[in-house]
Amino acid sequence: MKKINIILLSVVLLSGCNYLDKNPDMRATIDTKNKVELLLVSAYTRANAGAIQEFSSDNIMDNNADGTRNLAALDRMYDEIFGWQDVVSSNQQDSPKYIWDGCYKAIATANQALDAIAELEAQGIDMSAEKGEALLCRAYHHFLLVQVFCHAYKDEAQSKNDLGIYYMTAPETTVHPEYDRSNVYDTYKHIEEDLEEGLKLVADDYYSVPKYHFNVRAAHAFAARFYLYTRQYDKVIEHSNYVLGTTKESAQSMMFDNYNCHVVCTNAESQQYAYIDPSSPSNLLIYTTMSQAPYTNFPTYGRYQLVGDALNYSLLGRGPCWSNRALTGALSIWSYGQDHYGSFLAKSLYFFEYTDKVNGYGFIHGVTRAFTANETLLCRAEAYIFKNQPENALQDLTIWANSYNVNYRVMDTIPGGDVKLTRPAIEAFYRASNEHYYDDLHNEDMSSSFVIPAGLEPMLRCVLHFRRIETIQDGLRWQDIKRYGITITHQQGTDDLKTLVWNDDRRALQLPQEVILAGQTANPRNILGDNSYIHVYSSPAALPENEDSQLSTPHFETTSPVMLQ
Repeated sequence: MKKINIILLSVVLLSGCNYLDKNPDMRATIDTKNKVELLLVSAYTRANAGAIQEFSSDNIMDNNADGTRNLAALDRMYDEIFGWQDVVSSNQQDSPKYIWDGCYKAIATANQALDAIAELEAQGIDMSAEKGEALLCRAYHHFLLVQVFCHAYKDEAQSKNDLGIYYMTAPETTVHPEYDRSNVYDTYKHIEEDLEEGLKLVADDYYSVPKYHFNVRAAHAFAARFYLYTRQYDKVIEHSNYVLGTTKESAQSMMFDNYNCHVVCTNAESQQYAYIDPSSPSNLLIYTTMSQAPYTNFPTYGRYQLVGDALNYSLLGRGPCWSNRALTGALSIWSYGQDHYGSFLAKSLYFFEYTDKVNGYGFIHGVTRAFTANETLLCRAEAYIFKNQPENALQDLTIWANSYNVNYRVMDTIPGGDVKLTRPAIEAFYRASNEHYYDDLHNEDMSSSFVIPAGLEPMLRCVLHFRRIETIQDGLRWQDIKRYGITITHQQGTDDLKTLVWNDDRRALQLPQEVILAGQTANPRNILGDNSYIHVYSSPAALPENEDSQLSTPHFETTSPVMLQ
């Protein structure tokens, strides 16, 4: 395995002079319980990995594809991402470099905390809760990296042949350290080790706002998703039950309050706050991130958006228990010029931090909902299907649908108000002739052990459909596309249609160019779906290292956004 030389953290070792016995900079010595807790606040990346995954998926389309428009992308980088090309034009927000650096910085912080924790534990100080959070942060950020830069988990044998990422378990104290990418299977095993140890230790009692940290429920939600991806379905159910309880009533009480958000809240801003409300039972872990992607919703930069088939067969589409556009009664979908541009949700709005109010410059901030009860419920439903428990899966799918039935009129209901979702309705809806809701699955190509129980394929398709709706603009649809080898296409401008088949190497996004130039093994590029890919390496952009580009407030070319009815 080829090795690399990357400086993630550098430490200058000085000795021999009395006046250098103190730290040569302003670094704090982490030598108390409180200081460790404060340090762990920084163990969460400010990079949002959702945008790069969303632009890679079938949730985004090109407004220039019909040949009648010539809209600009916000950044050349989005052209590259949508075209499944190596990103060589930017190292700023939403780029592979920004995600890579952000995750490894969070990991380095967690490792620094773990070092300090070991010293404090040697003094007899109980650091269990802090150690649990640090281990979970380390596991989670490696998990983010492997989702973006590696192939999906297949099975033990095949995943040992796929490149993984370096699992960083200690603070870096040397210049020019050497790192080994290992393989996907080993990466997942390291994540599992940290996850299991962290689950034993994590606690809620030292947080002022538990939802801003890895609290107990969030840790179990992470475990549910991790074990779903590695197909350990008993564990998925076990950890989901911790989050949701074991009754219909307990799970329903954990769902996002769509009635409050979309009926009581009267504007986009109030709906935005409802989505990120730490008091919402559905929000399990939330943290602030920085991303330029919200600006791509504006007409000024509106080339790639949630538009066309991507919109019409997700948020505005039909379902097994609702008619066309019925979910608009429960999902606020905003649009600039509905026939020309894309749409966005209140949950994708952002906060603008002005650094120059006169000229309108500053940074945009968002809040990432890393884990929610709604998504955990759908993890459990998927696990029930593979455990051949269709009735339990049907109950979870009904609970999810009920959470969007905000006024008992948008969905098919039974007396008493519950959504009418049945196996016959699911089997009738998810059939090959209903092609827009019938994903091209290649699960058995991914692994011979990845077999859907007989007769339950329509229910699995229902889960994947509900997951697409639930996680839209969060990036998880891309992970589902990779897990099931779903074939997707992108029409970029008037170029030939690009197809991404189940075993195309571009499903593992290319590592940052700077990392490759430093000696890291690049992801291979065996292009199977089309021949339009151009492999280019150029010198890294001359941008300040570890600095964020500032944006100006957008100039609207059309009227204010309107609510889709």
